[in-house]
Amino acid sequence: MQSPQFDTDMTTLIEQLNHAHNLQKQQIADSFYDGLILLSLNLKPLLINQKAQDYFNSNPATNSVFEKFEVYRQKRDRVIFDLEHWLEENILNKETNTSPLLWIKCDAKQDRQSSLVPILIRVHKIQSTEHKTESLLILIQDQSLQIQAEAQIRLMEASYAGQFITDAHGYITQPNYAFSAYTGLKPEHLQKMTYIDWLNKQVVFKVPFNSVMEALLEEGCWSGEVQLTPSKNCQYHAILSLSMLTDKNRNIEHFIGILQDITDIHEARSEIERLAYYDKLTGLANRTLLNNQLVSTLNNQPTSQCYSGLILIDLDSFKMINDTLGHAIGDQLLILVSQKISKLASENDLVSRLDGDEFAVLIKESSQDAEEAKTQILSLAHKIREILDDRYSIKNRSLHITASTGVYVFNKALETENSDQIIRHANLAMHEAKNLGGNQVFLFEDKLCDVAKQRLEMLQALNHSELDDEFQLYFQAQVDNQDNTIGAEVLLRWFHPTLGLVPPGQFIPVAEEGRQIIKIGLWVMHKAFLQAKAWNEKHGNIKISINISPIQFHEQSFAELVIGLVKFTRVNPSYITLELTESVLIRNTDLALQKIQHLVSLGFNISIDDFGTGYSSLSYLQKLPIHELKIDQSFIRHVPENPDDIAIVESIVRLAQTKNLGIVAEGVETQEQADFIRQQHNEILIQGYFYSKPCPAYEFEQNFLSVPKLQNKPT
Repeated sequence: MQSPQFDTDMTTLIEQLNHAHNLQKQQIADSFYDGLILLSLNLKPLLINQKAQDYFNSNPATNSVFEKFEVYRQKRDRVIFDLEHWLEENILNKETNTSPLLWIKCDAKQDRQSSLVPILIRVHKIQSTEHKTESLLILIQDQSLQIQAEAQIRLMEASYAGQFITDAHGYITQPNYAFSAYTGLKPEHLQKMTYIDWLNKQVVFKVPFNSVMEALLEEGCWSGEVQLTPSKNCQYHAILSLSMLTDKNRNIEHFIGILQDITDIHEARSEIERLAYYDKLTGLANRTLLNNQLVSTLNNQPTSQCYSGLILIDLDSFKMINDTLGHAIGDQLLILVSQKISKLASENDLVSRLDGDEFAVLIKESSQDAEEAKTQILSLAHKIREILDDRYSIKNRSLHITASTGVYVFNKALETENSDQIIRHANLAMHEAKNLGGNQVFLFEDKLCDVAKQRLEMLQALNHSELDDEFQLYFQAQVDNQDNTIGAEVLLRWFHPTLGLVPPGQFIPVAEEGRQIIKIGLWVMHKAFLQAKAWNEKHGNIKISINISPIQFHEQSFAELVIGLVKFTRVNPSYITLELTESVLIRNTDLALQKIQHLVSLGFNISIDDFGTGYSSLSYLQKLPIHELKIDQSFIRHVPENPDDIAIVESIVRLAQTKNLGIVAEGVETQEQADFIRQQHNEILIQGYFYSKPCPAYEFEQNFLSVPKLQNKPT
């Protein structure tokens, strides 16, 4: 018989062995990443590992596991899942079971980003050797990583950016739908390719391919703009980003590629560039691009040592066409002109439209020999002038246009040049071509800079001139066939304190360009009105003719200013003849006719100066309420020797007789010219050096108004 002490020791040993066995089972269970719960068939916990206890927030060993184990069927609404009931219905009474995705509360101390953790509950029946179920093993598996991975895959598929992931060998294992669409390659085809194969097949880099690979291997990433060509008829621009993922030992695990289509951005950028550097109407380069190309040409010249050239082209009388026929026709004309110029220029030349009707051709490289380069560039300029001298059919109208062309040849290696200076020199040459009558080519000369400087000095002097101190009215007699002084033309003289006597032919164009002519013209009318009033009160009927500048005439307030001067000076308007050139009718014809009719209604006489030299003169004659025609001195100068000028003078006289208009022949300098004029019509008034040189008012009065006839012709 065993002693009681032995039984006690054996019991203690068995308990210790059982405890050690249970402790060992617990340690094994705690080593699992998943939560483990061993339940009896009556759903009492037999073993709970540490991971499962973390889900309970407390040790449930002494309680029913289902009291603390709150599980949710839905994440957002948190519908509680009755695990005990589910086990009874689906596990204990059935041979198979499903594993639902559930959500469990996580403890705040567990440093999780979400308040709920996705879990998958799997239940295994533990059976005896006789296949009898003895207990239930519940596995609680955290699905966070899998769900995140699935979410990443869904994001890749939903992304508009093409994306791919490779394996360690570079084979494309995970291309998303967008990447397949961009490349035109199916996933099964892509998965047989490495990313290098795909790059070589479809991608064109803007940088050397070696630099891309070096950046990827050394820095772990590369990004840049590429051109993708999925097929011969399809290509677009994209941003390609490549990344290399490695482990801590720098072993390559994956390559990742992201492809973003920027074709729209590229097209928008191209459109912005087009708007910034190209003319919207003609599609030619604009002034900004010309300046940039000039700078580039100058920087390249010391290396190439070639001469370059700039041809500046300005259409003659384009403004007249634009103002008369409208901007729509003017724009069509500019387009046709641009096309003609572009046909003559070579691929290396830059054709540009600067402003309005001004074009330029930059010849970047001509020849290293100065004379040869000059000859080549001038040859192109003459070809441009000749091809533009043509008739253009626009909207059932036939328009003739010519161009004035300035040429400047330059070489950075020999001269100090900049783009602005080059354009200024070509512009000076172009204006000289226009001053010479237009439809010409003029090569820049150094003296043009001196002329331009003088014009600038004159413009500054006009801006600061004292009219009463520096300007003086001169008068030139107009006589009849009895040598009686019938009237006089007012001529302006400028006596500048430092420039001296400046001829009208020099300062009038400058004053018109700078619009000082408006102030000067008003001063002239004021003084002339006073003089006309004084002479008519003293000597009888003397008409004073005053030249009106087109710039002055087209001022909106011109008629009101004239009326104001009449009231202030109290002159009789019938003593005044306002001389207008035909050009005043070209700009805003209807308004010009209204102004003329208004002036005539006030009593002024209207004379057309330089008749026959203007634009479509005869077509306007029927509309004009005028009193007089002045035959331009260019037609008088060569009579009676030149038969063409004789024919023109005779035609003007017959026209004036038909319209019952007065006639003045200006520029008569010889007896032969005077006799010829007298033969045409006995009522023609003669004006010129043969009878009278212009002189101040007091001298004119003494020589021509104090005696009834001209006894002696001034020399």
